[in-house]
Amino acid sequence: MDAREALEQFIRYVTRDTIYLGTYAAEVQGQHDDDSLELLPDDQRVRGTGLSRVPIRHGLPGVRVRVIVGARVLLAFEAGDPRRPYAALWEPSAIQEILFDGGKAPVARVGDPVAIYWPASLMVTGAIAAPAGAFTGTITIATQSPGIIQSGAKRVKA
Repeated sequence: MDAREALEQFIRYVTRDTIYLGTYAAEVQGQHDDDSLELLPDDQRVRGTGLSRVPIRHGLPGVRVRVIVGARVLLAFEAGDPRRPYAALWEPSAIQEILFDGGKAPVARVGDPVAIYWPASLMVTGAIAAPAGAFTGTITIATQSPGIIQSGAKRVKA
């Protein structure tokens, strides 16, 4: 071994633990009920047989994210510790579902159709033009009425 090879080997040895200070592309192999992931990193240096039960960090408290198997994510290690991996920063097509605050009801967006239901009896005010005939004017509904979102964001629930 010449001096250059010896120096390269020494540098690789001294910096061997810095590998966990980077971020690495990985593929989602599965997701558990606790939202943790099974990941298969692209980089052979951190790949091994894959990483199991890797938590997601998306920076939104109280939000759950369900992802598609095969989705791409970045893998990182907290404080460079190989025992503390986490997944973050998804590609846009990775999301299967986003759940806010328990995630039971669909979320309406501006412009989404909503069906409104009024009670059997409700007070209205208005004006009828003389002579009596077809109603023209303004009706003001004085009570709040429940609505049901007709479409909404299919992958987002709150």
